[in-house]
Amino acid sequence: MTALILKDIATLKKTLLLTITICIALAVYGIYENVIFMIPLICVMIPLILTAIAFGYDTKSKFEQFAFSMPIKKSSFVLSKLFFAFVFGLVGSVCLFVLFIVKNEMSIDNIVFISLITLVASVLMSAIQLPFILKYGAEKGRLIMVITYFVIFALSTFLKEKSDLLANMVELFSKYSMVMIFIGIILVGLVIIGIAIKISISIMDKKEY
Repeated sequence: MTALILKDIATLKKTLLLTITICIALAVYGIYENVIFMIPLICVMIPLILTAIAFGYDTKSKFEQFAFSMPIKKSSFVLSKLFFAFVFGLVGSVCLFVLFIVKNEMSIDNIVFISLITLVASVLMSAIQLPFILKYGAEKGRLIMVITYFVIFALSTFLKEKSDLLANMVELFSKYSMVMIFIGIILVGLVIIGIAIKISISIMDKKEY
């Protein structure tokens, strides 16, 4: 799997450099404007773009036919496509953790869980995208990506406009157990990721190369 990851990094080297630059600029803007939601949004969206581009290169070069003529596991191929999501999600979760610690506006437990949810959400969206791209190809799979972008932007706009409502919800939930709620969100996310990966591997097994 390491070789597959390195192949994608080498293929997208120029794109990665530009992407990282844009991400840093957007993150700095988000921090400066106190729009913290900008960081998890970046962590979710950028891997979707990179994964779609990587699949596009694989399709043009017919890499899958070449790869599976060698002893490369299809599960390794699928998991390698979640590398960017994991890395961006991890970086984003660490950034959020540090920012919230500096702001000192919530408990350490909530900060840890929010950081973990950011990581899970990043991998989750890319994992959901995988079966569609593997089933319908990189071109048609981009339609799913566009729909995902729309959902993410709509959600971010809603959260920004309903910040007072969210604060009231947090206060309401705090009467119960925020820890259990966060754990539930993380577990549901992990289950969906597992299902998406299993479906992706199943699709790969049924393909003929």
